Amino acid sequence: MAASADVQLAGKIEVKLADIPEGKNITVKWQGKPLFIRHRSAKEIEQEQAVDLSSLRDPQHDNDRVQNPQWLVCVGICTHLGGFIFLIKVPPVLGAVS
Repeated sequence: MAASADVQLAGKIEVKLADIPEGKNITVKWQGKPLFIRHRSAKEIEQEQAVDLSSLRDPQHDNDRVQNPQWLVCVGICTHLGGFIFLIKVPPVLGAVS
């Protein structure tokens, strides 16, 4: 049984990555959830690749989490009964700056 056309369309979005300057990020809505897209700088990529895996709750190397190290894409899923916390600063473990 295939998904209906409206369900398939809800699962697709297009984002012009060229419009996101290095070191900046945007938030778009995807399937009703925030999708965070960050254009990482060479310094951020280097910093994340140097993280000690034993310090991570989910020890997975940065190279295994991204298809292209230049771009970090995260889906915001909140388990707090529908509330969502917007971060001003991303923890250094994620390699982002404010």
